[in-house]
Amino acid sequence: MKGTVFAVALNHRSQLDAWRDAFHQPPYNTPPKTAVWFIKPRNTLIRSGEAIPHPEGEQVLSGATVALIVGKTASKISPQEAADYIAGYALANEVSLPEESFYRPAIKAKCRDGFCPVGDRATVDNIDNLTIVTEINGREVDRWNTADLQRNAATLLSELSAFATLNPGDAILLGTPQTRVTLHPGDRVRVLADGLPTLENSVINARELPAQQTFAWPLSTSGTLFALGLNYADHASELDFTPPTEPLVFIKAPNTFKEHNQTSVRPDNVEYMHYEAELVVVIGKTARHVAEAGAMDYVAGYTVCNDYAIRDYLENYYRPNLRVKSRDGLTPIGPQIVDKSAIADPHNLTLRTWINGELRQQGSTADLIFSIPFLIAYLSEFMTLQPGDMIATGTPKGLADVRPGDEVVVEVEGVGRLVNRIVSEEANS
Repeated sequence: MKGTVFAVALNHRSQLDAWRDAFHQPPYNTPPKTAVWFIKPRNTLIRSGEAIPHPEGEQVLSGATVALIVGKTASKISPQEAADYIAGYALANEVSLPEESFYRPAIKAKCRDGFCPVGDRATVDNIDNLTIVTEINGREVDRWNTADLQRNAATLLSELSAFATLNPGDAILLGTPQTRVTLHPGDRVRVLADGLPTLENSVINARELPAQQTFAWPLSTSGTLFALGLNYADHASELDFTPPTEPLVFIKAPNTFKEHNQTSVRPDNVEYMHYEAELVVVIGKTARHVAEAGAMDYVAGYTVCNDYAIRDYLENYYRPNLRVKSRDGLTPIGPQIVDKSAIADPHNLTLRTWINGELRQQGSTADLIFSIPFLIAYLSEFMTLQPGDMIATGTPKGLADVRPGDEVVVEVEGVGRLVNRIVSEEANS
């Protein structure tokens, strides 16, 4: 795998049936109207033949599925055009801890090391009627057919490309049934389907993971950007949320990134698009099971990002969802990485945002709910952080709508000043 792995939840009819009553009750109140997307980051990716780590004391579930492999750049394509953009398919295993809620990002359940085995690519005659079989230790334990998906492969590719430009090598996991198979250390799990190379992985205790097994494609590619929701108490209050008791972490896809002095598009017919000035921490060396007391040793430096959000698209599933937070070009970042030695105290920096020269947002990293060392320790407990990975630490209160023609400047004291301009869809076409 050389690209981003997007996955979709609640795309099998058995899942929708199982959750139907819950989705009419708080906190959901209504069933999802659009596909529920999430990202499997690079630390989750392993090949056939490599070991799936089993965290001690956890229930680990196999989620046999198919990965659609993108063959060429895809943006705003129709389902009828989808076949021209698909390079092939591969068997995959969307390994997960049990999902108890879809209301918050399930990063601890979905994004652990080795939780996304992907097999070799091949072509399939009829992806919409493919039987997927799971065997554990040579015995068949599960079987399902892609005909039971709510949205088929072509529809998923079309709906995702409507807001996120997909690149060759990106993948889409098509979904899993409600019932999954429990894995145990010592198991050997095989996923099979006609016409596709078999995907086979052993399961080992996570503490026995061999040092040579890695979870990243080459480090010359960009790292993963982890972002924090509601990490300032005043911002949580501004949005009428109770401050979280555990970090609300989500992942930004590479299609969202823009450099300094570039433009970001406000979609037509939306009511509220706002900026979010954030301090970004850049990881400098591999971090796994890092103690909070020594976590700052793993920081290489800092940069700035503006994490735009379009609140019209917010639904209460995997909050904040990709339609809100992973749209093309809505994460300006830069303009440079400042070495950590230049910042005496990253927990005492002023953040400011200006719209057309008017100061609209001001806060301090002293008000972070979860500190930088805590976040590094928290993430590295269940996933390996690699050099080049980044953590956007959240934004303080002071949000405001931005519209085409606005110049938005976000600044973090001592780190940098990032300029971005808002344009309309028409001006960007």
